[in-house]
Amino acid sequence: MTVSTPEACIAYVNEVGLCAWRNGTPLPSLEAVSPWAESGDIMMQTWFWKDDLHIEKQLHYGPLWGAGVPVFASLALLPALIAAQGDCDPRDLYEKGHLSRVALTLYEHVERHGPTAKNRLPYPTKTSQTPPLVQLQQRFLLTKVGLTGRTRGTYGYLWGRSDTFYPDAFAAAARLSVTAARHTVVERLGLPEALVAKALRWRAE
Repeated sequence: MTVSTPEACIAYVNEVGLCAWRNGTPLPSLEAVSPWAESGDIMMQTWFWKDDLHIEKQLHYGPLWGAGVPVFASLALLPALIAAQGDCDPRDLYEKGHLSRVALTLYEHVERHGPTAKNRLPYPTKTSQTPPLVQLQQRFLLTKVGLTGRTRGTYGYLWGRSDTFYPDAFAAAARLSVTAARHTVVERLGLPEALVAKALRWRAE
């Protein structure tokens, strides 16, 4: 399959389940099937897809495979990915040392005030904005729910709770055991369980 349109991107992600934007992971890569890969223009050509297709709920996009490794996930696989994380109550995660204080603060702000632009989130002075948002996305606590603009200087994201953005996926996830969900993800990806567990930060249950 050659990916050169948003529709083809959706079809490819649905086919493989979980797909990296660029090469460099054991996952199938959009770069490997894009006609722009050799020219190095894939990020430019697909820049708006990653946001629009996610916000339109055609697929899920985020750094699930690790910081700096954004991936596309099919909506069919999303409930299993969510359930495979196990208990993701943000306050429990914080108490157990699995979520930073800053990440919890950002989550609680969005919980109280609703979708919030990145530049309106309450970051402590001199704190990098990226790590806490990566943590929250990897645990399916926050996700991009809209854009603040489309031009240089205005392009940015609105961050909202994942469970309110994907109510059907979370309802389906609630019906899956952690063990069954993890088995589904591993089987779908066709990768060693230890590799998948490490990359997706699965904790012992």
